[in-house]
Amino acid sequence: MEMIRGFRGTVPFDEFTLHMTVEGGAVYDFACFGVDDDGRLSDDRYMIFYNQTQSPGSEITYDGSKFTVRLSKLPASIAKLVFTVSIDGAGTMGEISSHTVTLEGAGEVMTMKLSGRDFQNERAIISVEIYRKDNWRIAAVASGFDGGLRELLKHFGGEEMTSPEPKAKPVILEKGQKVSLEKKPESPGEIIINLNWHKGNERKRLMSVFSKKEGAIDLDLGCLYEMNDGRKGSVQALGGNFGTLDSFPYISLDGDDRTGDVDSGENLRINSAEISRFKRILVYTFIYEGIANWRDADGKATVKCPGNPDVIVKLDEYNTSEIMCAVAMLENVGGNAFSVEKLVKFFGGHSDMDNYYGWGLRWVKGRKD
Repeated sequence: MEMIRGFRGTVPFDEFTLHMTVEGGAVYDFACFGVDDDGRLSDDRYMIFYNQTQSPGSEITYDGSKFTVRLSKLPASIAKLVFTVSIDGAGTMGEISSHTVTLEGAGEVMTMKLSGRDFQNERAIISVEIYRKDNWRIAAVASGFDGGLRELLKHFGGEEMTSPEPKAKPVILEKGQKVSLEKKPESPGEIIINLNWHKGNERKRLMSVFSKKEGAIDLDLGCLYEMNDGRKGSVQALGGNFGTLDSFPYISLDGDDRTGDVDSGENLRINSAEISRFKRILVYTFIYEGIANWRDADGKATVKCPGNPDVIVKLDEYNTSEIMCAVAMLENVGGNAFSVEKLVKFFGGHSDMDNYYGWGLRWVKGRKD
């Protein structure tokens, strides 16, 4: 079922998962608040977000990618569940590419899809509300507050929570250098590998760098993976193999930025709950169309693992005409710990890179639709 802003209807299931995504150029935080009959935050133990991932009775849980809710288990003091999005840092919802909400339960799916055109200067929004009225019902609200999270919480009688620790300084790797990261249970969330190649306001200049024809920039992100059980494969836009996050191979590619106009670049997401299944992951990028001018691309990849400093790999070698770059290698070093090594090694194509690192896949010529 498709929901539009203003939609109201019955929630046809007792237990469901709710997944919210936002694509844009900022960092987005998702939360669920339990609200009482007076429209006030009922209990701070029912404020579910990145730092508090479950309610006292596990009626609501959050694993960094989706909320799982059991409505019949909620205490009577909870009259409404409010699912929100807030921007951490600069930016507004009017600048996003897309916002999607998906509820799934008992074999049924309810979806709301919006874009930046549906918003203006909001920095925090109520996405959907699920509330009691005879039975449980849903409202697609999709509106919010220019003042961000502080104003949203004030609306419900709460105050903004401050982080007890400043964000760690990023680690910038040199070629051949490795750094170890550990996925900690108290820091839930996806492991994200971001590729970005713009230079602030100089982005449009890349149209003449990569393109044989104006407007055809296409620098792609992908990876090869090898599981501990021996299974191997790739995730990339070429061939439409975008992967899946909640099932094998537990890696997904957000999308394909063919123009360079998406400020957040391209993102590979790894299900952090399944990181122990992986033996190694080779992150790469390649130029789908155009000449190889890596200097003017000024690209960098950033590995974001919750509870660890960001790891930055700069594509800072330029004297090559090869179109493919092996960027970094992630290797399991025991349980939920893995190392990140800077490679930045260039190849003529997928097969050459595969042979060098010993993956053993079979490659055929592919294209994008």
